[in-house]
Amino acid sequence: MTIWRGLLIAVPGTALVLGACSTERSYVGVEDAGAPPGDFAPPPSADGGDATALEEPDVPLCMATECPAPYATCAKTASFLCATNLRNDKENCGACGVSCTALARGLNMGARCVEGACVFECIVVDDPFYDCNGIIDDGCETNVGKDDENCGGCGIKCAPGVRCISGQCGCPSGLVDCGGACVDTRFDDMNCGACMNECPPFPDDGCDPIPEETFYGCGDRACGALKCHYGFGDCNRDLGLGCASDGCETNLRTNPEHCGACGVKCSPGQVCRDQGNGPECSDACGTLGLGECPYPLAGRDATACVDFRNDPKNCGACGIVCPAGINQVATCDKGVCGRVCEPGFADCNGDPIDGCEVDLGSHPANCGACGNACNFAEGQPCINGQCLVAPCDGGVVTK
Repeated sequence: MTIWRGLLIAVPGTALVLGACSTERSYVGVEDAGAPPGDFAPPPSADGGDATALEEPDVPLCMATECPAPYATCAKTASFLCATNLRNDKENCGACGVSCTALARGLNMGARCVEGACVFECIVVDDPFYDCNGIIDDGCETNVGKDDENCGGCGIKCAPGVRCISGQCGCPSGLVDCGGACVDTRFDDMNCGACMNECPPFPDDGCDPIPEETFYGCGDRACGALKCHYGFGDCNRDLGLGCASDGCETNLRTNPEHCGACGVKCSPGQVCRDQGNGPECSDACGTLGLGECPYPLAGRDATACVDFRNDPKNCGACGIVCPAGINQVATCDKGVCGRVCEPGFADCNGDPIDGCEVDLGSHPANCGACGNACNFAEGQPCINGQCLVAPCDGGVVTK
């Protein structure tokens, strides 16, 4: 029998099958939770004094095949023994097949598995749903963004005739409730001067051609007003000339003399750039040792400073996106694309097509590292990247 020296991981309430040992594999041990605690007081020395160190005892470890708690072999992972942690797997929470997500589906709830029990949370990201009646069976049943009886929170009632809009009773001063939305009827093109009064895009007396970067809409509660497209401004203030105007001539997203608004001037050497937070004055990319690339997520004329040496979305030049396969992370090193495996995964077959195909935490043929095989023919599982072992019982197989 081979003797293994190492740290034993105590997992309560676990019975194990003990058997033959192997000398070429990495192991994780499971100790009987019912064993009495060890005596950590140093033994007396030969001369009657206290010893300053303890020798680590040899612990005989043998192959184990029975899943220690909280691990289990569930139907969806039958090829990997003991691959499911019943403490935190929301599809197998506390027991195989107990799905927290299935229990929460359609009830405006999110679900997690915590210590083997499903924990439900109300979804409040888009529409804020709360559990106002305290009954778990119907989940989070109340949208407090729209409910007049529970406006912004459970039990907050709006006054008679006042609607709950975006979690508040009624509209702020200066805005009008038009069909459940608070609008400014002075300038709202769909509710101009009154609710449901939509302005025509081309009035009969409109200009042909229309001044640059303008459109017709609502101005001072009347339709037919020339207005600027987003990101442009009438900084010379001649829109009042109508068809004789040069329109909204200033690009507020790129003009350092009018950055974000007319008259907002950048400091010398700065540029006006929209990097997703609206136009703002900033240092030129070149002075920072960076390149400048389009930033389409922020819309027209938006740009961003990028590091061509390390940016996997702009590696070496604008728009060069480094690819990544299954369980891989794209990298950019000195302007050259690469890829690395996500933590806990490995490319054991050397085939880039299927990426990092092996989960080293549970794969019995590649347990913790490629090629490190457990005795999976006899049912020895791989748990957290180590083959399962347990203290030997005189070489006798027990459960």
